[in-house]
Amino acid sequence: MSQDGRIVPLTSGEIGVLWAGYIGETMLDVVMESFQHHVVDRDAKQLLGENANLIKERISAYQELFKQEGMKTPHGFGEQDVFLEAPRMFSDKFYLFYLKEMSRTSIINYSNALFASHRRDIRMFLKKNMEEYVKVFNDAIEALLEKGIVIRTPSIPIPTEISFVEDTDFLGKLRGRQRAISAQEIKELYVNLDTNMLGKSLMIAFSQSAKSEDLKQYLHRGKKISHKHIDIFINQLTDEDLPAPQLWDPEVTESKIPPFSDRLMHYHTGLASASGLGNYGTALSQIARKDLSLAFARLVWETAKFASDGAVLSIKKGWLEQPPLAPDRDQLS
Repeated sequence: MSQDGRIVPLTSGEIGVLWAGYIGETMLDVVMESFQHHVVDRDAKQLLGENANLIKERISAYQELFKQEGMKTPHGFGEQDVFLEAPRMFSDKFYLFYLKEMSRTSIINYSNALFASHRRDIRMFLKKNMEEYVKVFNDAIEALLEKGIVIRTPSIPIPTEISFVEDTDFLGKLRGRQRAISAQEIKELYVNLDTNMLGKSLMIAFSQSAKSEDLKQYLHRGKKISHKHIDIFINQLTDEDLPAPQLWDPEVTESKIPPFSDRLMHYHTGLASASGLGNYGTALSQIARKDLSLAFARLVWETAKFASDGAVLSIKKGWLEQPPLAPDRDQLS
């Protein structure tokens, strides 16, 4: 690639984000194909179609980049990973919720990818992708609000004056009476509730339709972990006299016929775990109360162990596509 009169090869960071980004987009392409096949609601159908078209354009752009740079195109996912003859697994309302959460995660991923890149053309490509997902997110939120199927974060008094913390009691304690929860802490509870609710619903659907018995057991374990985390967050909001958002479990049908391949369902579960870990890390950096910090720290460990066990399972099954590696100098010498 020529930039400012110089040949600038891809850096390790750029290779990594392009490799992961392509695989993620091919997975979403397959998921959108299944959702579009079953959707009935006019608004959901339009949004799914618009997003699906953008994903296909993105995949083509990735492939052109790989060809230009002489980089092997990752295997990713394709027609062999979707079964359109399977009965629908999710409701139209769930499709809108999925679009909201999927685009939110994609915005974060492309934002992080942008910060790991230096070449101008790569940065512009990642920026364009991120901006497209911002539109998907906004459109999905609008549709959910119009249909009255999403709960806003609760209202709290608007600050009318500036004040400073004068006592370390503000940081709370591990047990006993705590200060009132802050706006930032409420936001983190809601974000992580949404992530876990999506993850739980996906794992309900995947666990009841996966063909592999060990994958079924792994997904069932993930469902129980998500349920436990949801209970913790809901109980925390209830203790603060705040409303909790609705569960999405009823939006999963009782079909036992898989809409996707076991490999895709496992990979999607891994992405959900990674997203959850990222959200928990952000929460730990934003909250001040010790009881909340301790709760999130415990959840991080449990989620990380689940993700690690998932990686072992994917290697055992031959599902894990190896990412680009740095040269092994010891082996070369």
